[in-house]
Formats: sequence, structure tokens, C-alpha cells
Amino acid sequence: MATVTFVLKNPKTKKEKTNDKGKKPIAETPIFLVMYIDQKRIVLSIGKKIHPKNWNPIEHRARQTERYKNFKETNERLTDIEEKALACYDRHMVNNGAPIIEKLRKELEQVLRPKPKVTPYKITFFTAIEQYIATVNRKPWTIKHYNTTLAVLKDFQATIDQVLDFDNLSMEFYEGFIRFCNDATVLSKNKEGNPVKLKRFSYNTIGTHIKNIKVFHNDAIEKGYTSKALPKKFRVFAETADTIYLNEAELQSIYNLDLSNNQRLEHQRDLFIIGCYTGLRFGDLTKLRPENIIKGGTRIRVKTEKTNETVEIPLHWTIRETLDKYNGNLPNSISDQKMNDYLKEIAEKAGLYEIVVKAQTRGGEKISKSHYKWALVTVHTARRSFATNAYLAGVPSISIMKITGHKSEKSFLKYIKITPEQNADLMANHPFFIKPPIKEVKH
Repeated sequence: MATVTFVLKNPKTKKEKTNDKGKKPIAETPIFLVMYIDQKRIVLSIGKKIHPKNWNPIEHRARQTERYKNFKETNERLTDIEEKALACYDRHMVNNGAPIIEKLRKELEQVLRPKPKVTPYKITFFTAIEQYIATVNRKPWTIKHYNTTLAVLKDFQATIDQVLDFDNLSMEFYEGFIRFCNDATVLSKNKEGNPVKLKRFSYNTIGTHIKNIKVFHNDAIEKGYTSKALPKKFRVFAETADTIYLNEAELQSIYNLDLSNNQRLEHQRDLFIIGCYTGLRFGDLTKLRPENIIKGGTRIRVKTEKTNETVEIPLHWTIRETLDKYNGNLPNSISDQKMNDYLKEIAEKAGLYEIVVKAQTRGGEKISKSHYKWALVTVHTARRSFATNAYLAGVPSISIMKITGHKSEKSFLKYIKITPEQNADLMANHPFFIKPPIKEVKH
């Protein structure tokens, strides 16, 4: 059985001091609830104060005085607290069978002085994405793509009558976003940085945005911002890039180009040739140092930046000659954007005037455009040229993939650029297509 009463923390009246205005402040003291349970007791502050002169220590209630006019409200409040405390005790006994003092104390605290419910801060869709971009450990190029997707999402929200949220990433959003990207226009700039005509998003660019949205959503699930999964049909898509490679004859025409009077182009030509016969990404290519040349100048060993794996590549004879030109060092590198401009100039000088038709889906339409081959040469052409030429030369796919970093032969075969005629030429030399010699029968 439990009983409840109320006492003051400091029942005796303290000596009051006058303040600057000559008034005496009221020296109030906290009121405590005391619950007696057999030989034990629980003492809790109820969060209310009263002056000892206004307290009746016999009745354990507020005293009715002229000075204290709120005695009725105070006593009603104390009675309500007493009833709640005893009800809490009864529930405790039903649930536990016997009083567990510390547990009962916590239960009383929750009943008598409940903590205010704090409405959790709901992080917004865009704030969550911005936080992810700001804290994620990714390459600068990836971060740039994330920020582009974020900007496109903000533009998309501005065109619809809805606030984007992770919980409403439905198929309706998916289809509407794709329609928006197909219809939307992006402002391009020329070499001088001046705006030019608007272009619609390409098929692969839209696919990249979808992929990034899935990345943002996965992060939101991990952080508890949402528990709703994306629809199964919320898929990333891409079309095989219609890119070029340079065959051995074209590479030799670039290699043999006399650029001795133009050091600016010569250095970038030589670095490009090294890329064409190592298959290294631009970031790894520009970080090559003499210490990466091993085994008496016959191999290159480097830890790749993207996959963090060590690759070892035999030195092509063109690389050996290039290294000799620079006394064992490598030519100076510049930014990939600037190098792309120089490579087009070099390729044009080498006479790469073949007409190449590039097809690309943009704005939901297949668009074909003719280019001179020299205008399509970029830093990445070196890597594609290495993979394709090595494959055409009969180097096993698995050996090339060890260098390029492709995880499956399926993705690798999409990467290399060979025509049906070239593929047939390779197969024609296979024993399967060659008539075996007639075996002599011994009598």
C-alpha cells in the first residue's frame, strides 16, 4: 500500500533582503511529493514553488490567506498530482507484482513531469542531397555530376505542382522527370565562355541523373529519412556510346608527325601515345613517374586511382623511344580539357579526315551527325584505342581487362570498337573455320 503527501524543501522562512527598489522578494521554496511504500519512500519535485508562510504543514496543502489568493488552484493541482501518483503506483503493482523502487521512481517522473514531445526535424529532400554531396568521399568528377543532378531536380520541381520528397519518388515521378529531361534545354558555352544555342539532354545524361537519384535515395534510406523503397521499374538506362578509336596506322601517323618546332603540341602528342599503348586513364597517366618504370625499362607498374588496384603493363616500343627522348622522364601534362583541344589540332595535322557519323539519342530522338575523325579525338580515345587494338592483335580479353579494369567480358566487349568485318577477320583465322589437314593412313 502506498500513501502520498507533500512537503516543502525549505519549510522555514528565510530572511528576506530588500532589492534596489526597496521591495522584498518572495522567498519561495519547491514543493516535493513524498510517496511512502512500506518502509521506503520516493521523493520527487513536482515543479511548483510556494512561500512557506502560505503553506499549511499539517494539512500539507496551501494555506488560505489574504496574501495568497491562488491557494484554491494550487490545492486542486496537488490533489490531481496525488491521484495520478497513486494510479501510477497501482499500474506498477499490476505489471510487476511488487514495488521496484527505482523503476517506480522513473514511472512517476514520466507521469508527474513528462518531458515535452519534441517533433523530430524532418530533413528536406534537397537538404538531404546537399548534405550527402558535401560529406561523401567521391572523385571531383563524380561530385560534379551529383551537383548537376541536384540542379536539374530543382528545375524539375519548379515546373510541377508538388514538393519533391523521398517518399514520393514513384513511377509517376520517374516518368515525369524523364519527360522533363527530354523536353528541357541546357545552356551550352563555346570556347570563349559565351552562351550558345540550347541543347536537349542526351539519353545517357538522363540515365546518369536517374542513377544519381538512386544513389541519393539509398543514402536517405540508410540515414532513416525514408523507409519507402523505389519501384522495381525505377531503372537506370544507357545506350552504347558512339565513340571512336584510332587504328595502328592512324596512331603511327600521329607518332611520326614532326612537331619539333611546336613543343606545346609535341608534349601532348607524346603523352597521348603513351596512353594509347598503356590503356591508363588520364588521371593515372599524368601521375606516371620514372619510378613506375621497372624491370630494366620493360614494364610500367602503377596503382590505379579509380580501382585502387596495381597493374603491370609491358612497355611498347613507342613508349621506350618516347622515354629516351625525355631522358627517362615523361612529358609534362595539362588539364584534360586543354589537352582535348590540342589533340584535335594534332589529329588534323596527321590527316585524320575520315568522315565519321555519330548517332545519339537526344530529347527522345535519334540524331545522326557527320564529323571529321580528327574532331572526335579526345584523351579517352587513347584508352579505347589501346583496348581495341590489343583485342584485334589477338591479346586475350582477360589480359586486357586486367589493365582496363573491366569486371566482365560483356562490359569490355561493349567498350572496344570493332566492326563486324573486323570481327569476321579475327574469326576467319580461328581453327574452327580452317579445314584440317588430311591425316595419312598408315598401312
